[in-house]
Amino acid sequence: MRDRVVEPRLRLSLRLLIGLVLVAFAFLLDGANTTSALRVVLRWERWGEMTESLTAAKFLASGLGTLAIAIAVAVVDRRRWRRALVLVVAVAASGLVNSTLKMVIGRERPSHLDQALGQERVLSFHGPAMGLHNSTFQSFPSGHTASAFATATCLASFYPPAAPVAYAVASWAGVNRVITHQHFPSDVAAGALVGHLTTLWLLGLPALRRRWQSTRVDRSPPDT
Repeated sequence: MRDRVVEPRLRLSLRLLIGLVLVAFAFLLDGANTTSALRVVLRWERWGEMTESLTAAKFLASGLGTLAIAIAVAVVDRRRWRRALVLVVAVAASGLVNSTLKMVIGRERPSHLDQALGQERVLSFHGPAMGLHNSTFQSFPSGHTASAFATATCLASFYPPAAPVAYAVASWAGVNRVITHQHFPSDVAAGALVGHLTTLWLLGLPALRRRWQSTRVDRSPPDT
């Protein structure tokens, strides 16, 4: 029994370590004019379909997007509709953790800084004195990205074959936040880490694990 508990903790710790390394690497991209480079590579100004797909990914990472996905899970997987409730709980918990970090860290959004695109003060951390009072000082980590990866982690756990698509959409939501000049790459990387790890931890709790892993049919499916 003890080995069964320790092994998930080791996996979680390893993912945390890898995630922190990726966040550290993302900080190197903050000052590399990443937003302008992405806009050129993705032909942001000319390819309308790209803009639409990025907007759709952002929507799926929003509260309404989470609700839409949860309803879809409840409708499609009626035999185990409680998975939809687990998804909502996971996204809400990830959002709470992410928002707390945002307010405590107080990083200024790139769109709010005075410098030209690509010339921002990338390490503009001001702490809770600013983060608690002004939304423009709530950039790190990215909330949309955290929600997107919380949703993707749930869907990948519930339906493993869907994992590549779920994480691809979540990553695309993160690209949206950078290319629209709302977040730095490190904000997005940290948001992904928060959403992923918080959800993994929650899914491993016995009370929630029983609800999404059980093969038994839920007795009272919701009306649809």
